[in-house]
Amino acid sequence: MHKIKFLIVSILGVVPQLGNSQELTQGSLESLYTQYQLEIVIGMAILVAFMAMLALFVAVYALRVMTKVNNPSLEEESLFAVIPGEEGVGFWRRFWNRMNDSVPISEENTVMTDHSYDGIRELDNRLPPWWLYGFYGTIVFGIIYLVNVFILDGPTQVEEYDQEMAQAKIEVETYLASLDNLIDESNVSFSDDPLDLVAGMEIFISKCAACHGQLGEGGVGPNFADQYWIHGGDAKSIFKVIKYGVAAKGMISWKSQLSPKQMQQVSSYIVTFEGTNPPNQKEPQGEIFDRQAVETKTVEAGM
Repeated sequence: MHKIKFLIVSILGVVPQLGNSQELTQGSLESLYTQYQLEIVIGMAILVAFMAMLALFVAVYALRVMTKVNNPSLEEESLFAVIPGEEGVGFWRRFWNRMNDSVPISEENTVMTDHSYDGIRELDNRLPPWWLYGFYGTIVFGIIYLVNVFILDGPTQVEEYDQEMAQAKIEVETYLASLDNLIDESNVSFSDDPLDLVAGMEIFISKCAACHGQLGEGGVGPNFADQYWIHGGDAKSIFKVIKYGVAAKGMISWKSQLSPKQMQQVSSYIVTFEGTNPPNQKEPQGEIFDRQAVETKTVEAGM
């Protein structure tokens, strides 16, 4: 608000009048002008635009008065008045006619001027009211925009763009999160995304390593570093065991503690243990799982 007050004072010329006072020196005036230079320029531009609009309306009004004086039979028309020949015409039809008011081709001789260029006579046909009102509206909008952005510190187009992009990013992340929640044992696949593997490693260390070892070497639970799997070694089978558990073997269900995306991440990380050959591996359990053959078969099926 202090910017607006100073701007008003500057426009009215009060600040220069205070230049000789003891409280406001020439140096402080220059400092204030430097600090609020943009606001002063914008304020003066708004004032000039307002005066220009006022002069335009005065000129249009004077022209209409002069036209009426030169042609007394010409009656004033408004958007709502009923003129001869329009008796019985509905309000909206009259409004439409006023907004699209123009001189018919058959009556163009009434607006013909004395100007002639290469045999072409110039018409003094006025612009349709809808165009004029639209033009006046853009002037009003421009003034409001200038005041809002440069004086009231409203958001610029660049700031609005940045805000909308930030909101769009949040919406995209929310949408992707909703897709992650749709992952289940029927559509899950191995993810080699480094971010997913790191997240899977953190989950494994905090929740799985106690039974399966920090390096997947096995312990209470089976060994993940060899090619032998009890319930299948593909991502879907591992995901299903993590999700539902195996009560008979002491494996609990994690579906209430991990999201579908987290279960995919830890499943993918478990797959990476195969062939790492850590020390103190537990003896093989289950049946051998030929991962390369399964992946080749999957690729061929997709083709």
